[in-house]
Parts: sequence; structure tokens; C-alpha cells
Amino acid sequence: MKLYSTLDRKIVEIEPLKEGQISIYSCGPTVYYRMQIGNIRAYVNWDVFHRSLLYLGYGVKRIMNITDVGHMTSLDDFGSDFGEDRMDKQAEREGVQPIDIANKYIDTVLDDFRALNILAPNGQVIPKDLTHEGVEELGFTRATEYVEEMIEVIKKIEANGYTYETEQALYFDVTKISEYSIFTGQNLDEKEVGVREEVEVDMDKKNPADFVLWMKKTGKYENHLMNWESPWGVGFPGWHIECTAMGTAKLGERFDIHTGGVDHIPVHHTNERAQNIGAFGHPVVKYWVHNEWLVNKDDGKLSKSSGNAPYLPTLIELGFDAMDVRYLLLSINYRTRIQFSVESLEGSRNARLAITRKVKELGKEKGNLIQEYVERFKKALEDNLNMSEVLSILNELLKSDNPKEDILATVLDFDRVLGLDLDKVNEDPIEIPSQVKELLDLRQKVRNERNFEESDNLRDEISKLGYIVKDTSEGQQIEKL
Repeated sequence: MKLYSTLDRKIVEIEPLKEGQISIYSCGPTVYYRMQIGNIRAYVNWDVFHRSLLYLGYGVKRIMNITDVGHMTSLDDFGSDFGEDRMDKQAEREGVQPIDIANKYIDTVLDDFRALNILAPNGQVIPKDLTHEGVEELGFTRATEYVEEMIEVIKKIEANGYTYETEQALYFDVTKISEYSIFTGQNLDEKEVGVREEVEVDMDKKNPADFVLWMKKTGKYENHLMNWESPWGVGFPGWHIECTAMGTAKLGERFDIHTGGVDHIPVHHTNERAQNIGAFGHPVVKYWVHNEWLVNKDDGKLSKSSGNAPYLPTLIELGFDAMDVRYLLLSINYRTRIQFSVESLEGSRNARLAITRKVKELGKEKGNLIQEYVERFKKALEDNLNMSEVLSILNELLKSDNPKEDILATVLDFDRVLGLDLDKVNEDPIEIPSQVKELLDLRQKVRNERNFEESDNLRDEISKLGYIVKDTSEGQQIEKL
């Protein structure tokens, strides 16, 4: 299996620490609000990677963190130790406790993962009735459940001489790590221009790039809502320490792969790697692998703060299927930026529907796998997840003159990686009540008249009856909620 290693700055052959076994830590969501489409890209990409490893015969041990404390808003390349705590801020907005915010939005993460066929970190399908109360069983690790482990790791870092303490916080002294900027190659002296707000907040901070391991409940954070006892006083952990603590607690002091977005490289993963060395005397992660952004037409990053990133339910309300979103996000290599727009999503929908039409024509009888195509499929996956080649092989297979039942068996085998629900294409159609049929007919009539406002109203009426209608190139499609 070949992947792009951020540290090596090239595609490398992955050599697991234990033959045939891959251990993975995936940076997960900060649950202060619902995930938007830009966030979702990473989880689709790494779900395809996870499925690929399973398909290729690897044993996979994978966890994904859920940040429900300590993630500050970022103002520049240093991150923001003294920014606003996203969990606290959203709790104030909604008039509840931070833990209630976390639980609420963990449930929306699970909803979106289920809709997009994203497997749980332990490789299982997420049960329909699973809520925030059961996420640990599936390989999700909540930061608030690992504060004691964080404190223990910080003690090790302190004992090894990498910290200093001020009245505000316990800091990691980055000058103690000779290769601190190995990800970016940037000289620490060049970062002096990054002096910003927090240097004024804490006059005893030594270097602009030093980062918080433990923030004290004082000064700006005197009224912070989530706090714990520690050797450095009552307070809360810095954002970066959670990944070091949870990763090593679940996967050990050395593991194979750490995934995340490219925005994690200059700060979060740089600091996490420094902590690993500070605590254990050696790098913990063998390969760091990062996905690119989802961008708009002007190449700007899609984000909640910019207001240009829709949520999955919004796209479904527009008539798209969650599988249209999944197809778009998996169809382009994880290292390539995806320019997102309604038009690009429409193109993905048309491409996906073309595949489902051909699958439907194959019937329901499954035959034998066509080994020639299976081997080519595996080679494409092993080639740095070459998804354009994967989809090319799939479409070539669908057009081939092989027996239909063998094509179907092979396509459904490929879908173990793609996760596009191709096994459901030939399921028996749902029974539609006469009232819903009447509304569908009326909606088609008003759409033909280009009365889209009334069309939207009728779609809402249909939704209230327990069905969702989607507009496709083949007309209206109806699904039971």
C-alpha cells in the first residue's frame, strides 16, 4: 500500500509496525456545532481508506477522537491558546452546559456518518439507535473521558524538562525540540512575526510558538465552564494534548498512521508530534497522512465561519441523495482540492445514477468474481488510493461483455470499498400511499410549469407524511424516511 507521507514529502510504501496489521488515529470532529460539508470530506476520505485496508486483507485497529473540550478558535498560523473556547461559547449561545452541546452534536455526527455510509472507527456499521452514550464501544474517544490520561502525559513531558509554568498556564517550550518545524521547514526565528494577542495576555510566555498543555482557571478563563483538578491548578487541557494522550492510551507508544486535514499540519500536528517526543523520548507516529480542503469556485476554503459551507441535511433538502455527496468526495484523490458547488454535486449525482442504472440492468442474480478486474481494483487502491482509476475500472466493468451475474458480483464486491449502497439498487420498490402519489403528481405538474416555490411547498408536505422526494435526471424519486 502506497500513501503520501507528509513527513517524507513523497509517496511511500507503507510498512506496518506489525505485519498485516495497521493502527490508525484519525483526527475527528469538534462537537460544538453540526459538521459542514468541508469537515465531512475528511471522514469520507478516511472511510474509503479504512475500507480499502480491510478489502486488501489488513487487520485494522483505528480510533477517532471527539473534541468536546479545549479547542480554541484559531487566529493565525500558531493556533490560538487564548482564543474563545468553542464548546463554552456555543453553550452560552444555547443556554445549556458544554456537555449538553457535545452530546447534541455527537448525535448529529452519528446521523451524518450513517447517511453517508461511513463506518465507525472499529470498522462496524453504526447502529440506527446508537447515540452519544455508546460511541466508545465503536472506537470513538471523547476528550472529556481522557483528562486523567492527559494529565499523566503532561507529567511525563514536565519530568523530561520540556515545560515551564506561568500564572496563566503550563507551556511546552518548543525550543527544546530540535526538529520542531519538521513538517513545515520554517525557522522558529521566522515565527517571531506571529506574536499576537496571547503574548499580551500572558507576558511570561517565552516564545510565540510555545503552546499550552494546561490552561489555568484564571484571568481570561476565570469563568470557564469545564474544569478539572491538576498538579498545576484547576483548569482544562490544551487542544493538542488530547491526541497524544488518547492515541497512546489506545494504540500504544508507537503506531502506524495518523490522519487529518492539511490545516492540522502547521500547528496541531506539529505540536502533537513535539508532545510525543517530549513524553516518550521518540516519535510515536510512523506516517502522517493528510487530506486537502474542499474549496469554492474562488479556491477559498469552505468553512462554517465563512458561511459558505452547507450541511448535509441542507443538501438533502435540495433534492440530493447522501450518496451523491459521498460519490463527489470519494471520486477525487484525498490530496487534491475539490471545488465544491451545486453544479459539481449535480455532476456527481448524474455519474452515480448512471452507475446505478447499469447495476439495475444486471438483475439480482450474483455469480463469481471476475479476478482480472479485482486485481486491477486492488492495484488502484494500493496506488495512493487512485480513485479516478478505481471508478474507471468500475465503469469499464459495467460496460464489459462478461456474464451479467459475474459483473454484478464483482461490482458489489467493489462497493465494499466505495460504500455507495449499490446492493440496494435492485431492492423491491417501496409502497407509496395514494396521498403521497397525488402530491407527487401535483408536484411534477407545478415543476413542469416552473413554479418552484410551490414545488418546494409540496416537497415539505410529502416530508411531513414520512417520505422524501429527490429530483434526478430521471425525474422524481421517493424514499421513506
